[in-house]
Amino acid sequence: PLLPDQEYEWLEAQTAPACLDWAKKQSQLTATKFDHLPRAKTLLAEMEALASTQDQTPDFWIWGKTLFRLRKTTANKQGRLERYERSSTGDDNMNLPPDANNWKLVVDIDELGEKEGRIFEFHSYMECNLFGTDGERLLLLLSDGGADLVEMREIDARTGTEIPDGFRTGPGRISTAWLDIDHLLICHSVYEGPKTVGDWPAQVYIWERGTDLKDAKLVFTAPSTDAITVASTLGPMNPGRAIITRSINYSTFAYSIVSLDGSVKELSGIPRGQSMTIPIKFTAQHVVVSLAEEATVCGRNVQVGTLVAYDIATDAPEDSRLSIVYEPEDDEVNLGLWGGGLAGTRSRFHFSMSKRGVERRMAAEYVPGGSDDGTGAWSIVRSIPTSTGSRSFIVSTDFYSDDIVVRETGILSPSTLWVEHEDSRHAAFDATRLVLRHLTAESADGTQIDYLLLSPKVPHNEARKAPLLMTAYGAYGISFPTTYLDEMLGGLSIVPWLRAGGSLAIPFIRGGGERGELWHEAARQKKRQKSYDDFIAVAETLCIGVFGMSNGGLLAAVMCTERPDLFGAVVSDVPLTDMLRYPTMGMGGAWIYEYGDPRDPEMAKVLRSYSPFHNVSDGVKYPPCLVTISTNDDRFAAKLKDAGAANVGGHNVSDSFKNTKLLALL
Repeated sequence: PLLPDQEYEWLEAQTAPACLDWAKKQSQLTATKFDHLPRAKTLLAEMEALASTQDQTPDFWIWGKTLFRLRKTTANKQGRLERYERSSTGDDNMNLPPDANNWKLVVDIDELGEKEGRIFEFHSYMECNLFGTDGERLLLLLSDGGADLVEMREIDARTGTEIPDGFRTGPGRISTAWLDIDHLLICHSVYEGPKTVGDWPAQVYIWERGTDLKDAKLVFTAPSTDAITVASTLGPMNPGRAIITRSINYSTFAYSIVSLDGSVKELSGIPRGQSMTIPIKFTAQHVVVSLAEEATVCGRNVQVGTLVAYDIATDAPEDSRLSIVYEPEDDEVNLGLWGGGLAGTRSRFHFSMSKRGVERRMAAEYVPGGSDDGTGAWSIVRSIPTSTGSRSFIVSTDFYSDDIVVRETGILSPSTLWVEHEDSRHAAFDATRLVLRHLTAESADGTQIDYLLLSPKVPHNEARKAPLLMTAYGAYGISFPTTYLDEMLGGLSIVPWLRAGGSLAIPFIRGGGERGELWHEAARQKKRQKSYDDFIAVAETLCIGVFGMSNGGLLAAVMCTERPDLFGAVVSDVPLTDMLRYPTMGMGGAWIYEYGDPRDPEMAKVLRSYSPFHNVSDGVKYPPCLVTISTNDDRFAAKLKDAGAANVGGHNVSDSFKNTKLLALL
């Protein structure tokens, strides 16, 4: 039987022995149950075989004449950071030789962890922190066991050795950028200090080589009400300068440039209403942002999603530094952070636009004196369409040239990289047996919802009767990634499903970014139910199972509690489940802009109306539920169990090298 809500709060203690013991026992109980299911051993063997042959597509960074990659394999689960010397001209388009001898080892992350008795992960979210014309120095950021906290070490990227008495920190939230070879701009929480509401460090320092981090010069303090503060590079073409990004909330941003002398200049001319999914990018002369609200730029009104550039290479007045890179068409959206759709080189700005599932990869170049009034203007110099269901990623750009590495992939197409390097993956399943359709469904309020249906090549009415899974995201303005074996598609766990003749539906629901910022706003905070209505509209025509991760895990959990009659099975991976207490958990305070503040009584009513934890009820026949969840929120799994549903504790099922058995359970 269900207990009062407060009786589950003891499970919020992330590392308490009793909490960890409960999670361990429940995980073992569920794993044991799955071990006795038909085909359990067969599926596990299949997943292990897939994991042994499907090396992950490497991460790449171009830096002058050098190309870096982080390659993960079954032998090196954490990866080998390697470098390759390009031709003397740097502009050859020849494929890089596949012979491993042409790549020189910088750091073996697995080996380094073994030496120190830890499980290190290479942390590259804030870009690869290289310095020098050929990337001679690297600020290596390592997390222990995938934790949010990282530690930093300065590495000679030519030899792979740590610089004696170089820059080095203990664990903390860290973002940093080179100012010159002897100075870093660094925002960190290595020591106690002011924090933002999102539990990120609020202070930024200049750290000089040979001095203790505690003695670094304080240059900036963000308000405690901000969500996140980050220090990042402006590239080698802007020596002695770096940039601070204040994420006031997930749609309001402010920027300041810090110089080597410690001076700080706010870029007040940039409109503050911006998209969280389009992080600031730059060329040698401009920083570029995407607007999340209408604004007046260059004397005219521009719509949401417009890409705007700010000139950092001039002393002109603030109001004359802005220029319009690209204004989207109706229903057109930039793919942004998670879509690999935004990047700058020395003189070009690259971006990807999507309109109702049809994508174009574009590039713009700034032309001084190119406008009617004699000021500069941006000109589109490239516009390349991609096929339905495919996506092009701008993997890396060179700050010393206009070279780029592009990766193209789709639900049915393994990743292919080209220009400076080509490193393709083998197909994990026979895509010729499948067909991908672009369809629509009508939501509760009449809105047409686009969705992709991937199914065996049989007549459409027969495909609709086949077993079918469904997944979506629908939050933060993020477009759902339709890429090969993407973790949000289930990673390798989707392969046995497709091989066995299963189908997959992906609705582009409101709250996501598929039709721009207005599509995101249509399901934010008090309008969140729109997102779930859209998903249900597609689900009502199909016989399905549902899965999702992160916000998609919340979506799956809501489907379980709101419409258990529609689904034959539910997989909810690392979901947010208690919408009344989420701001008190981890980074939850930074998510208030997206979901709303439960301290507001009116907002609390909305949140409780769909909060999975608060909507588990006795006497309801729930579908089989697999909940893979962090130990900092086991309460939803516990409450489902008390209501009679199946569950398992864990975290992020989609890493093929680390969770092969858990993938097989799916």
